[in-house]
Amino acid sequence: MPRPPLDGLIDDLYYLEGAPPYARLTLPPSPAALLIVNLGAPFRIRAGTDIETAEYADGCVVTTPTRAFEFGYPPGTRSVGVHVKPWGLAPFLPMPAAELCDRPVTIEQVWGRRAILSFGTGWPRRTDRARC
Repeated sequence: MPRPPLDGLIDDLYYLEGAPPYARLTLPPSPAALLIVNLGAPFRIRAGTDIETAEYADGCVVTTPTRAFEFGYPPGTRSVGVHVKPWGLAPFLPMPAAELCDRPVTIEQVWGRRAILSFGTGWPRRTDRARC
């Protein structure tokens, strides 16, 4: 659990590395936001039956999805995820959170190329299979 003041914005954090426990995961509609920083091979998201599957190399941001999203993980996945309270991403977004509802976008689309470079160099890279 994050410490104050982030505990008022974040529900939980997770780290996923190696073989995912599932090849595909369907997330139901949710009043919360989700941030995934991808540190490994790209993953895929399909947001509803009318939207094509898209690949996310750097990660993604989704705010308050009103429909199910299907995540497809590569065999060797590595990511950090943040389940955010419904209002939790708003202080960090350069646009209204409502613009990202039901529309997964890449981290680069939200915070620019510089954010990708920061995440890429700011996270420790491990060469063994140990967990952080």
